[in-house]
Amino acid sequence: MSLRLINYTIMRKILSYILPIRLKKYNSKINGQLNIYLVDGVKKLDTDKSNYSYGSLQKILHRGLVEISFPNGIERVLVLGLGGGSIVQTIRDDFNSEAYIDLVDIDPDMISIAINEFQINEFDNINIIQSDALDFLESSRDTFDLIIVDIFITDTIPAEFTRSHFIKMLIPHLNRDGRIIYNTMRKTMTGELLNTIKYLFSGEGLKVKILTNIEWSNDLIIAEK
Repeated sequence: MSLRLINYTIMRKILSYILPIRLKKYNSKINGQLNIYLVDGVKKLDTDKSNYSYGSLQKILHRGLVEISFPNGIERVLVLGLGGGSIVQTIRDDFNSEAYIDLVDIDPDMISIAINEFQINEFDNINIIQSDALDFLESSRDTFDLIIVDIFITDTIPAEFTRSHFIKMLIPHLNRDGRIIYNTMRKTMTGELLNTIKYLFSGEGLKVKILTNIEWSNDLIIAEK
């Protein structure tokens, strides 16, 4: 690497503490425009409306993991909605867990970004699956100690993942004492719908609570078998 390039890289990193610097732009057929930003010296993945990875989302899901006393016997994790894969870094680095993680995402562009921009494939004990979340649940017989539902198109959860059929499909994939962390955004999910999802989980016999206003933007539904 030339001295000029090194100086440019250092200067850009310093400037990122003052204002976000967009490094790259991707256009996904499913998720629309995806931007790689350098913020406070760290790469982040954003849409025009929300953070997808390595920003506030990472803190939000970290809060959910703390709430369930992760890892606490959790050896198998399913993540529906990959983003840039920051949840893997959180599990490995923040919680020192080597739990096996299946990561499901329908968007091949998202998977490519997670691998090429954030080197997610360098982590051990992970399996990346390109699939619609419902198709995966319907075809898989695997069971998990923890399921994280983090499915968004920009800032909105597609309607099919808020309905009874999807909630019911999650339950057979939970091990005994298994838990679910279901991420929602306050600006795009009404209180009525949030409570409906809570009652759908309750109706399946799960103990449910809601963590509200995490990072001033999200609510987490925590469900326990």
